[in-house]
Amino acid sequence: MSVSRPQTLDEMREYIFTRLGYPVVNVEVDPTQVDVIVYDTIQDFTRYNYGDGTDLEYTTLIVSAGVSEYSVKDSNIEAAYDIQLADTMGGINTLFSPMHMLLYDDWVTNGNYPGGPGNGYGIGGGSGMILSNYQITMQWLEQAKMMFGKHYTVKFNSARESLIITPTPEECAIATVGLYRRADAEKLYNHPLVKKLAVARTMVQWGRHLGKYQITLPDGITMNGFELMNKGYEEEDKYLEWMRKESEPADFFVG
Repeated sequence: MSVSRPQTLDEMREYIFTRLGYPVVNVEVDPTQVDVIVYDTIQDFTRYNYGDGTDLEYTTLIVSAGVSEYSVKDSNIEAAYDIQLADTMGGINTLFSPMHMLLYDDWVTNGNYPGGPGNGYGIGGGSGMILSNYQITMQWLEQAKMMFGKHYTVKFNSARESLIITPTPEECAIATVGLYRRADAEKLYNHPLVKKLAVARTMVQWGRHLGKYQITLPDGITMNGFELMNKGYEEEDKYLEWMRKESEPADFFVG
C-alpha cells in the first residue's frame, strides 16, 4: 500500500515522518512517541466526529430487577444512544393478542364461549375487521405507553466502562440498546483530518525536543524548536476545530 494512503500503523508512522521532511530532514521523534500520538488522535477523532469515527449498533441486554449498572468492558463503546425495554411475559401485549381478540369476537358474535349456546371455541365471522381493530388497539396502546408508561434512559460511563439505566428497572426484562462503537483504527488512518492532526501533533513533539537548541542544517536553514512547536499547536487547533464542525454531535434519545 502506498505511504500516501496509510492502512496500518507502520504506514501511518511512515506517512507522518515523510510529511515532516524525512528522509531529507532527520525528524527527531521516536517511533514509539508517534504511535502514542496516532492513538490519541484516533481517540479524539472518534469522540468528536461521530459521523465518521463511530458506528451506531443495536444490541440486547438482559436487565435484572433492582440493578441499574451493567459492565461492558472491552466493548469499544464511545457512547450510548437509546434504550427500549421489552414488555414482560403476560403483559398487556399478551392480553391484547390477535388470538384473544378473535376469540372475544367469536364469543360475543356467535356465543361460542364455555357453557354458551354455540359449540366449542371456533372463530366466527368478521375476523378481518377484528384484525383491523387489533391493529388500531395496538396503536392506541403504544400511544398510551408513551404517555403514561415508564421511560428509561441509558448512559455510558467511560471511566467504569459500564452502562447505567435510569430509573432502576423494577422487573427482569430484555432491553434493546443503541450504542456508538468506535470505528476500527485501520479504517481511519487514511482520513484526511486524522492524518493532518497526527502530523501537527508530531510537529509539536519535535519542537519540544528542539526547544533548548537552535539548529542550523547543512543547507543553512535554521530550525527553532519553539517556532516549530507553536506552528504545530496552531495547526492542531485548526484541525480540531474542523473535526468538530464536520460532524453533528451524537443525537441522544430518551427511550
